[in-house]
Amino acid sequence: MSTTFCITLFSSWLLLASIVGAQSRPLDVRSFGAKGDGVSDISQALLSAWKAACNSPKPSTIVIPRGTFGLLQATLEGPCKAPIELQNFSFNFLNNSIISGIASLNSKLFHMNILGCNNVTLSRLTITAPGTSLNTDGIHVGRSSGVNITDSTIGTGDDCVSLGDGSKQVSITNVVCGPGHGISIGSLGRYKNEEPVVGVFVRNCTLINTLTGVRVKSWPSATTGAATDVHFDDITMRNVTSPIVIDQEYCPNNQCTLGAPSRVKISKVSFNNIRGTSASALAVKLVCSKTFPCEGVEIGDIDLAYHGSLGNITTNCANVQPTFMGRQNPPICAKNNAAQSS
Repeated sequence: MSTTFCITLFSSWLLLASIVGAQSRPLDVRSFGAKGDGVSDISQALLSAWKAACNSPKPSTIVIPRGTFGLLQATLEGPCKAPIELQNFSFNFLNNSIISGIASLNSKLFHMNILGCNNVTLSRLTITAPGTSLNTDGIHVGRSSGVNITDSTIGTGDDCVSLGDGSKQVSITNVVCGPGHGISIGSLGRYKNEEPVVGVFVRNCTLINTLTGVRVKSWPSATTGAATDVHFDDITMRNVTSPIVIDQEYCPNNQCTLGAPSRVKISKVSFNNIRGTSASALAVKLVCSKTFPCEGVEIGDIDLAYHGSLGNITTNCANVQPTFMGRQNPPICAKNNAAQSS
């Protein structure tokens, strides 16, 4: 069934996470007539549960239990008398949908998981988790096309936005990220039968106190994959530890064998008009695969400064020969260029 989903939230009290002190009995949407048969529309049931929670003087919890529920449209309006927690809320296999005005607080894992969706817009989101919280990606997109993420503020303990395999034609604009691990494609190449990432456009975003800025990462493994037509434009970095990264030796917690080169092909990637400050001396890292070197990497108008005590600002490049346009500060791949000309 092709499902159109539109949820509009006007209540500043909505929290998609656990709320300390919530004492009211959970409101299960099935008690209001919802059926998890994958066909029946639960719009009215969800609205009824929302009204009951909204009128409660105590914090309330609305539960959408495990199962497949069809939802056409629900307008959840406030103001409400107390905070509302909405559990088990994910967005899978949606078409032509708008998700707007949601605040997600302290999710245990991914705040939002976008899977198998087409033509979906996420806007005016506020996602919050401590910088020390593990695996709390703000928005993870996988095997979806036509995804637009815009006008949002995301702070987590992992990637603010992460794009998994099969992400196609994704636009990320006007997003403020921090704390967290920045905006990342990947990691790719860890699992069999991964689909390529094609057409990613990250524009007019600001990253503040993040571990990385904009990044493409893949595992060193025998699994094949691809990421192509990826563009990062007009990005502001504020005290970002690793502002610009291509890392095809991504191996957290020694979970892989670095001796096996990545077989993910990265091509047609551009970094343009990226400025601000790096929190480390190594501001740019472009480390590609020995087996499949990066191709078509373009770098233009980079202006990054480092004011720490660990020496001069530097870059590290391997298995890549970028095309340069405009100004590069610091000089990108300067050692590589010197070696090639000697």
